[in-house]
Amino acid sequence: MPDDRRHLAIFDLDDTLLDGDCTGLWIAWLVRRRWVEDGEAFMEQVARHDQQYHAGTLDMQAHLRFVLAPLVGRRHDTVRDEVVAFVETWIRPRLMPGALERLAWHRDQGHDTLIISASMYHLVEPIAREVGADDALATPPAFDAEGRFTGEPTGIVTYQSGKLTALEAWLAEREAARARPDILWGYSDSYNDLPLLEHVDHAHATQPDARLARVAEQRGWPRFDWRNAGAASTKGAKASPSW
Repeated sequence: MPDDRRHLAIFDLDDTLLDGDCTGLWIAWLVRRRWVEDGEAFMEQVARHDQQYHAGTLDMQAHLRFVLAPLVGRRHDTVRDEVVAFVETWIRPRLMPGALERLAWHRDQGHDTLIISASMYHLVEPIAREVGADDALATPPAFDAEGRFTGEPTGIVTYQSGKLTALEAWLAEREAARARPDILWGYSDSYNDLPLLEHVDHAHATQPDARLARVAEQRGWPRFDWRNAGAASTKGAKASPSW
């Protein structure tokens, strides 16, 4: 029997669709391009922030200002062109085939697809276009009157519960346009995304960290390991679910 309900599949980006962290890769790209004065020290700080992220203790506002610092004073179009080259060269080869197949499966079912990431919008949106997602939510950078990066984040910070706040605002816009989805699917690797995964109708753990793996086991959430097994799925997951 046809399902006339509107579905939305929500994917995290880093370590869910992408094998790695796009912010860390972007910083490494900027170091190589000499946009960062002391690349070694900068990368050491990135590593510390990554540890804090996985521990759930990261000061996200401070982190975003830190990663935006190399872009201060640079024009939006200059950075956009650099991001396009970065995505083509370093991101595309790291997209996990199993994750892309899952996203394509949703599209084949007529489901809308959305990426929500704690990385910043100027990185996330081009990657979302690369993988064929319908839309992307991430923290936007601020620009001055001449279209140059100020080094400040703006809007909703899409980290931990902020992802759910951004999603609810996005859904409210769809409701006003009478296009709000009826069924939500969610995919993430990180315990930081637990508020979002608890909100959706069908939660999935994708190569989860230890804390999320425990929650997924307790709640019977399907689990995928796209990093180690390609398109193969593990506990409780089906390659082409019927539900």
